[in-house]
Amino acid sequence: MTPGSIFPYVMPTPAMLPDDRTGWTLDPSRSALVVLNLQRRFLRVLDQEGAPVAELLANAGRLVRAAHAAGVPVVHTVPAGERGPAAYGRPAGPPADKDGEAFAEQVAPRSGDVVLTARKHSAFARTRLESRLRDLKRDQVVLGGLFARIGVLMTAADAWVRDLEPFVVADAIADVSAGSHEFALEWMADTCGAVTSTDLVVAAFDPAVPAAKAV
Repeated sequence: MTPGSIFPYVMPTPAMLPDDRTGWTLDPSRSALVVLNLQRRFLRVLDQEGAPVAELLANAGRLVRAAHAAGVPVVHTVPAGERGPAAYGRPAGPPADKDGEAFAEQVAPRSGDVVLTARKHSAFARTRLESRLRDLKRDQVVLGGLFARIGVLMTAADAWVRDLEPFVVADAIADVSAGSHEFALEWMADTCGAVTSTDLVVAAFDPAVPAAKAV
């Protein structure tokens, strides 16, 4: 049994989120949902470490469904080849593990979704994500997926540098430890983005909910 499985962590609650310093309001007509690295091979790593995988997938699935219902573009990113976050070593599973390469069923890409292969930790680096967003006239990105302290953090920072507004969904991202998750949220809230929750994003994507009650 790994130390992580002895000491599992739970998703942050709304009361635990850092204060918003941006003043941004999420607008479904301006936004796109970007789902990072939700492949089974990475989820196995999290499961071994006691991370809240079930909650991550449930919330990410809610975001994807809400985005589709609202006509918000959905973009999935995966790492090139066998590249995984260096800090965590190689993902669990053999090199030719086709099941490990598959997306979790809760977020599996649908017709019309975009799937991009990233060669750096940021989803913007050496991909057509920015040009795709510009073509769609989307200047807000809602971020969910893995890993909070690496892929999510670097993508959020890169979005901000490119004059986009990143909204990081605190309970739809995860990492190998609560400390890494919390660090990422605090850093992003301090420097480059808005930290929000699945409930608020789903409400923002629902035309029946007033914007003031959403993000």
